[in-house]
Amino acid sequence: MDYTITELTTGNAVVTFADGAWANVPVVTDDTKATFEERVQGYATKTFGSNPAWIAANQTGSVAQVAFAVAADNSVEAVTLPAWMQSRIDAYGDPRTQLEFISENGLAAWQTEVARIKTKHPQPE
Repeated sequence: MDYTITELTTGNAVVTFADGAWANVPVVTDDTKATFEERVQGYATKTFGSNPAWIAANQTGSVAQVAFAVAADNSVEAVTLPAWMQSRIDAYGDPRTQLEFISENGLAAWQTEVARIKTKHPQPE
């Protein structure tokens, strides 16, 4: 699928595809065009037939977040977050939820909530 890099910052390219879809694609210092395009391909819009029977509008679910790390050879690889960290991330909620909490309850209340979450999901020593 054809793509255009519409924005480029250190470590990130905003790529827009021919069908209007877009993605934030990680960029690594030692990327070759082929390596970068492999990564872009993972974000490209996929064409499928009909939806499977199990999926429906307004359906909810939960997945673990995928974290990426830059290895010593500057390759980007997915890493599994430690359970305590994933638990904290889940408890914090998405950025929109966090901002809503702050705007409704104030920053001091959010800082208290963060302390409660960190106590409930401590980092192992």
